[in-house]
Formats: sequence, C-alpha cells, structure tokens
Amino acid sequence: MEYGVEMVMNEPTIVELEPLSHDEERERLHLERKVERAFYEAGVALQTLRDKKLYRSTHSNFRDYCQQRFGFGKSAVYYLIGAVDIVDNLKKCPQFVDILPTTESQCRPLKSLKTSELQQQAWQVAVEKAQGIPSAKIVREVVNQIKGKKTTTKNSLQTTPKIEYIPLENPKIGQQVRICRAHPLFPKLSGTITQLPNKRSAVVELENQQPELINLKDLEIQRMVDSNGKVTSPNEGINHVRGVGLEW
Repeated sequence: MEYGVEMVMNEPTIVELEPLSHDEERERLHLERKVERAFYEAGVALQTLRDKKLYRSTHSNFRDYCQQRFGFGKSAVYYLIGAVDIVDNLKKCPQFVDILPTTESQCRPLKSLKTSELQQQAWQVAVEKAQGIPSAKIVREVVNQIKGKKTTTKNSLQTTPKIEYIPLENPKIGQQVRICRAHPLFPKLSGTITQLPNKRSAVVELENQQPELINLKDLEIQRMVDSNGKVTSPNEGINHVRGVGLEW
C-alpha cells in the first residue's frame, strides 16, 4: 500500500504598511542626522576627556582608560579624535555645510594631507566624483592622486566643481537647504526640510536642531557645476510621503 503526502503551501500574506505620520517622519530624519554625526560627537567627547584628564580618578593614562572603558584601541581613539579636526576644517567652507563626512573612515585619508587647503580640495573632488557624499574608498583614491602630484597646477584646480546656490523650486521632505542671505533672522543658515505644511512655506530643522517655518522663496539648494558644465545636485531629499504636510 502506498501513502501519499499532500503538501500544502501557504501563500505569503502581503501586509500593507502605513505611511509615516508627520511626527514619525520628523523623528526619522532627526535620528538619521544623529547617526551621521555620532562619530564626530564621539571624537569631541574623547578629545575633551583626554585634554581635561577626566579619566584620572580611575586610570593613570588615557590609553588604558579608553581600552578598559570603551574597548577602543589606540588607533580607534586616534582616528576618532583626528576626524574632529577634519570635519571642523571642512565646516569652514560654506559649500560643504550640507555634504560633510558621515563616517570616520571618510575622514581618515584626508588626515594624511599636510594642509587644510589640500584636505578641502580632496573632499571637493571626491564629492564631485561621487555626485554626493563619497565613500571612504573614493576619498582614499582622490587623496592618493593628490599625493602623487608634486605640485598642484592651475589646470588641476580647474577640474574641481564649482559650488553654487540656486532658488529652491521643487521642495521635498528631507531635502537639505540653505536660507538666503537676505533673510532677516537666519541668513545663510542650513537645515533640512521636515514638513511642507502648504505651498508657500516649509518647516526647516536648522543646524541647532530647532524647527523654523521659512517661506519657500527664502530657501536655496546647493548644486555643483563641473568643468564640462555638467550640473549635479547631491541633496535631492526624498519624494513626498502621503500624510506628511502638503501633497505636491
């Protein structure tokens, strides 16, 4: 006698996820910014702990303190503290305010360049090459190219992109923008669009993480133009999410 086995396959159930609410969208963007800045904040904290010798109540030296308290080896601590100097240097350039490094590994190759000007130049070329925030690999390749040249010629400088700001025409949630210099309260401050309540204005979370309602005509977006006239806009944001502000 033969016995058959009937195999019953369960069909997958498709679950439709609800779109994020306005508060959830803002929370997501806020937390994403925190993750991107985490390495920088860690570097600043380590630098302060070291300079003020705040470890001295439990450890005789900073190296042992970091190893036992955080599990950080000497190299990890050095890289994090070094990244602070790199980010602070890039912050001096207004064209980089919206496209700063998001990981320590992106900063590491720049540390090998001797001058702040070369670091800024390398980051600018890497941003153009990636058409946005570059990976550590791209930064390393650009740094190696610069270090391989004995001098920086005028011709090589012409290959770096031109950074410019233009009026914002198509606002999107998550888009990084700059407030125009003519604004009476927040001239040239940068931030991220977190809400589009109507067709005339946007809620922008500024660098100090304070939300402000700004008229769209006072907002600008960054774009880059290379030596061939090609235009790229690295900070496009995300498409509008239903239920978050006004649907465009």
